[in-house]
Amino acid sequence: MNGFADLLLKAGPTRLYAGLGIAAVIAAVLFTLVLRMGGEEKSLLFAGVDMREAGTITQRLEQAEIPYELRGDGTSIFVARSRVLEARMMLSAEGLPSRGSIGYEIFDEPDALGQTQFQQNINRLRALEGELARTIGSLDGISSARVHLVLPERQLFARDAEQPSASIVLGLRRDELTAGQVRAIRNLVASATPGLTTSRVTILDETGRLLAAAQSEDGAVAEGIDSRQTATEERIRRTVTDIVEGIVGQGNARVQVTAEMDFNRVSETSERFDPEGRVVRSTTTSEDTSEQRGAGQGSTAGANVPDAGASPSSASGGPSSNSSQETVNYEISRTTRTEVSEGGRIRRLSVAVAVDGVTTPGADGAAPAYAARSEEEMQRLTALVRSAVGFNTERGDIVEVVNTQFARVAPPGGEVAEPGMLAFLGDLDVMRIIEIVAALIASLAFVFFVLRPLIGGLIRGGGGSAPALPAGATGVPALPGPSGAVAALSAPDQNEASIDIAQIQGRVRASSVKKVAEVVDQHPDESIQIIRGWLNNAM
Repeated sequence: MNGFADLLLKAGPTRLYAGLGIAAVIAAVLFTLVLRMGGEEKSLLFAGVDMREAGTITQRLEQAEIPYELRGDGTSIFVARSRVLEARMMLSAEGLPSRGSIGYEIFDEPDALGQTQFQQNINRLRALEGELARTIGSLDGISSARVHLVLPERQLFARDAEQPSASIVLGLRRDELTAGQVRAIRNLVASATPGLTTSRVTILDETGRLLAAAQSEDGAVAEGIDSRQTATEERIRRTVTDIVEGIVGQGNARVQVTAEMDFNRVSETSERFDPEGRVVRSTTTSEDTSEQRGAGQGSTAGANVPDAGASPSSASGGPSSNSSQETVNYEISRTTRTEVSEGGRIRRLSVAVAVDGVTTPGADGAAPAYAARSEEEMQRLTALVRSAVGFNTERGDIVEVVNTQFARVAPPGGEVAEPGMLAFLGDLDVMRIIEIVAALIASLAFVFFVLRPLIGGLIRGGGGSAPALPAGATGVPALPGPSGAVAALSAPDQNEASIDIAQIQGRVRASSVKKVAEVVDQHPDESIQIIRGWLNNAM
């Protein structure tokens, strides 16, 4: 201890204060670094939380003395791994997070007795909207959902009732949803809402892009017509591009398609009679027989005369006639045909294809040579394109395949820029990595430029020159005693009796410190790990 005190006295107050200040700053930096890196790992508590609910959640965590950390613009909350379950149970008991919507728990309030019919209807609408928003938000690819329902009330003595409608705004986790997912959401909302049909559900995303539009009674709107025409043109363009680029090479063809489409819905009914296809339906036959008598028989006077039947004239009779009639009914063959033509037929198709020529690289650094394609090859390409698009001359289709030289822009400098040195890091947090590397460099600097000089100074101070002899003293130089006095050693036999035990302990300590410094110098990484473990144990 006396040797260390003498070293401090020799250093002077200025150097002493400066060394202590530098050591305190570096120790604070190391302590903060070790505390941050060696502390308990954080785990995700909730993600995608609304900003208003995030403030409520953090306030509740502060009241429960649970340390937290906000990431991702404040929408993700992280807490210590050991307290994740505790925090979730505590917040779930208070209904947090509610994802910004209120469901059927709105009817759990006990003060519903004094509510009016209007308030109950509004609460029912809010609960239905909240439950639908929660269900849609739980689907894959959707981060949030907001549902607006319009449920008109049936008026008394009204013939026609207004139909309900719905509007949905979605927050997407990826670029877009598939057509099947959009139809599934529309059917889900329509099935859960009384009287709602899928044709009256409108769906948007957070960027304002229309995913599904409400349809009219005819089943088509302008947006739907445009999307169907664009989809048809894109399908034909992809087909032609795949065929042509497979022959001329990738990037050597440009295809443009224009389709004139007929979206009229036509219903046609026709009735045709076949005179040759006759079938007997019914037959009717009638016969008539009549007989005429003579003049005597027909008179009343002769009938009243006695013995008139015995007269000779009564034996003669009058003429008779027979007639027959037959009626035959035929059933004529009849054909009734009803045809309904849905909209979306192609009335006229125009396809334009531009094909680049053949470019041959020049020899010995010369400019590449361009050569046009042969007429036979262009005819083959034209035939392939016409077959791929279903070319119809009666419909008035036009297919043009032209060979031309493309204007290609060379990259700046003639070479493609190589990725940077940090390109392999990808989406990693570069600033976090730089912070850790800087802390590691600071730790090594502290070891080599602070600890090592201090330990070296202690070693040199312990092994310095011997103290001067007092005046009039002879013999071997004296060693300082425990009280600071100088003991003169005049004879060899007095050396062993007068050796200062404290000085020996100081040399032993100096030797130990020297060995520690050598170990730190040879193994800096292991030394840092040991110091970090000491600090963690001290905490």
